[in-house]
Amino acid sequence: MPAQHLAHRTNPEYTITRVLADAIDQRKLPIGACDVLSYSQHLSNSEQQQFVIHTEAGDFFLKMQPESERVLDQFQAEISGLLEIARTQTIRTAVPYAAGQVDGFGYILLSHLPLAVHGDWQEAGKQLALMHSHTSDHGYGYNKTTFCGPTALDNRWSADWDDFFIGQRLEPLLRTLADKGDHLTGSDRALKACFHLLSAHQPEPSLVHGDLWSGNIGFIPDREGSKPVIYDPACFFGDAESDLAMTELFGRFPGSFYAAYRSVRDIDESYDERRNVYQLFHLLNHAVLFGGHYVTQSRDLMRRL
Repeated sequence: MPAQHLAHRTNPEYTITRVLADAIDQRKLPIGACDVLSYSQHLSNSEQQQFVIHTEAGDFFLKMQPESERVLDQFQAEISGLLEIARTQTIRTAVPYAAGQVDGFGYILLSHLPLAVHGDWQEAGKQLALMHSHTSDHGYGYNKTTFCGPTALDNRWSADWDDFFIGQRLEPLLRTLADKGDHLTGSDRALKACFHLLSAHQPEPSLVHGDLWSGNIGFIPDREGSKPVIYDPACFFGDAESDLAMTELFGRFPGSFYAAYRSVRDIDESYDERRNVYQLFHLLNHAVLFGGHYVTQSRDLMRRL
């Protein structure tokens, strides 16, 4: 085992200090950040390590992954998405400080947010609707590759929503599954059904979070209540309905969230017809990443289109 990996496993503070020093060298953190008061580990597996770090210069949230060709691209894309959300001044998100590579790990340093699971869901609905009101003049896409989990997203700009979503979201995942040996029968018919549902739908290109499930939204308690915050984005400019569809896939958000959203921004009556199309993307992505019952769920949803 390389010495740097051994040092990390036996003494995480060694690598934490090295990460903070690298961020200071980049002039992304003040010098006081090198004085670690305490830290706690929140996740440890072969794919990612997560720490909360308390320093003289403030508190930080650290994510690290084993160094690879893509890890720094993933973290740079996350920074881009967080900054894009922050620029809207509509809903709070984590502050990204630095990203880099140290001792065989890629890392990203963010502000530490003391999150609660539940809070003001009405405010969350209103603020997301306001974020969706920020649009692009370039059409559908984004100015760089972003990632939904480890899956790279083709964000080349497109003037047609159906071409973008089918050609740059659904078809690449189906090809990847086929390459892995999971040939989903009926995929051609399902894609034609998706095209039929989207071909007459040309929504304004809204800034979307891109992976908005319950694990990527939380609440920060303060004296006035518990305010919403979103994080781990896979941002691009597309149909705002795609965010709403994701909020309904793995356990629906509370009804007050959707009512508050509608108080700011209309949800088209025909959204229910398109929801399955947008949810198919996430099921296919989970099928690529995890296989198993997600392949079955993807196949079942395709039959219903």
